Amino acid sequence: MLSGDCAPAGTEPAVKKVGFGLLAVIVLLVAVVLIAPSFVDWNIYKDRIAAEVRKVTGRDLRIDGDISLALLPAPALSVENVRLANAPGGSEPIMVALDSLRVRIAALPLLQGRIQVNQVALVKPMILIEVLPDGRGNWVFGTDAPSASVPSTEGGEVGL
Repeated sequence: MLSGDCAPAGTEPAVKKVGFGLLAVIVLLVAVVLIAPSFVDWNIYKDRIAAEVRKVTGRDLRIDGDISLALLPAPALSVENVRLANAPGGSEPIMVALDSLRVRIAALPLLQGRIQVNQVALVKPMILIEVLPDGRGNWVFGTDAPSASVPSTEGGEVGL
């Protein structure tokens, strides 16, 4: 007797169980990867971020609020209470102050190793654009000039 089925009797349910088990593991791994960033304390990177901004702009950056990263529903970064020092000689010590900055990134290009920003939201921004006494604009960044320290929101001046 020949039949079209070559598998021994009783193996079909075992194959289904293995398939469902693999699917469950894959779903669990994907869920962990998508949800885990919300449990990471991104605030430990404040000093590193400030140092990189200082290296690129020559200005001090102060982040007095929280930093958070979420992957769902779309990759998004949020930074609260941000201040960027003004250029030396400026009329005010702070050039940029934000209650929060929110950046949303496209997911598909990110999977391809590219960053495509879909949305940037500045909440309660204060941006001071001015020409300095020496004729330079305070919007010109560089590491040649010394930086003014960014005042703390609690009073007093604190350099980073």
